[in-house]
Amino acid sequence: QARFGFVGPHTVDAMASASASQQEVGDSSKYAGLAGDARGNCSWFLTRTNKEHQATMDHPFMKTIYAKTFDRHAYSQYLAGQFLVFRELERLCAGRRLEAPLSTVYDESLLRADALEQDLRFWGGGAWGDLVASPSPATVRFLERLRADSDDSWLLLCHHFLQYNAVLSGGQFLGDMVASRAHEEGLSSAGGASGVEFYRFPADCLPTHARVQRYIDDMDTLSISDELRGRMVECMRDVYKLILATFDEAYALAPVQGTSYSSSKAAANSGDAGNSGAPTGQGGGGGGGGKKNKKKNEPPPPPMSPGERAFTLAELQKHSGATDGLPLLTSVLGRVYDVSAARDLFGPKGPYEMFAGHDGTYNLAVMSLKKQTLDKFNFELDDEEDKECLADWIAYFDNRYGRPLGSLQDKRHLVALEDLPRATKIPFSGLDDDDDEEEAGEDDSAPRSKL
Repeated sequence: QARFGFVGPHTVDAMASASASQQEVGDSSKYAGLAGDARGNCSWFLTRTNKEHQATMDHPFMKTIYAKTFDRHAYSQYLAGQFLVFRELERLCAGRRLEAPLSTVYDESLLRADALEQDLRFWGGGAWGDLVASPSPATVRFLERLRADSDDSWLLLCHHFLQYNAVLSGGQFLGDMVASRAHEEGLSSAGGASGVEFYRFPADCLPTHARVQRYIDDMDTLSISDELRGRMVECMRDVYKLILATFDEAYALAPVQGTSYSSSKAAANSGDAGNSGAPTGQGGGGGGGGKKNKKKNEPPPPPMSPGERAFTLAELQKHSGATDGLPLLTSVLGRVYDVSAARDLFGPKGPYEMFAGHDGTYNLAVMSLKKQTLDKFNFELDDEEDKECLADWIAYFDNRYGRPLGSLQDKRHLVALEDLPRATKIPFSGLDDDDDEEEAGEDDSAPRSKL
């Protein structure tokens, strides 16, 4: 549930865009008619790489980390690959840190190579140097592509954008799971080594979801043409494929059973983190109703009919968490949900507190946490990616928080439910995970990258 703030899931991120004078988009662009603060570069990239991102979240190797069942040698190889990639990325970026566009986002506080070396020593022991000296085939391909892309500073920015924001957002939950595993095995050393330095950032990067927002604000000031955006998004999709190849390698070393992100997150939130790796049928689902996961490839059910309660926008805004005793409410396409069960996300100081008391339809459709576009009703969604994204989020809220309490009555969106396609997935819900884990048990030698 961590997509640069949309962890999120998501998740997940504020994407303030540049002013109209800063954006270099052609007159024929469908975004040209939007207000200058309506959509930023990062929102455009995130919606167009959402499927690739979800594939990394669903990968069997990631599930072993969620479940804390990962093999030490496999995790050490993964860390070795990360170390080599980040070390090279940081070497290449350092040489261009004063040049646009990298000068806009470059920050030495983000550097991860030294932290990765510490974690490699922790998990790999005396063999860590051998892992670095003999990189895996997938890591070699990744390094070759990174060096080739470095000839174009905009493509180098693509690597920078994906790698650092991934660790700042979803990496924080991974760090919690890895730290818990180290603690359970009594691996934490007297010298203070924890094995999770990769996921820890200095104080000026905390809270990490705010640092993601700052990064996205900075990147959204860049002037990027439609043609360049197209090249960059293709580069990002290729980077995801390279990442998945490293996951495939690590999982092939030790194809152990894992669990879904949502089941692990639910167990951690309930204080039952030690149960997050429960066998199939015993783990929690992503939905508030605790329903059994659906069969593989079966689409989510149609949207639930809202309850009969009528809300005004002013009434909704009273449920922001600012008043003790009132439930946390949010609205998606005018459908009002009680999200009080996720106070850690939507409550004060949570990464999505901005959604509480507001309609977040536009922000969810375009993958943005920009406050200026909350309670935005006068817009259209021309892109199929945006419509699919919104349909999937409605399925998520139905699944996670149950039937909407009611509907907004004094505000209407130009976009209607019937304008959206059928949802194809429930983001971060763990649907299909039971089937995947059963299949993994039948053929442990075959990683499933889903891309």
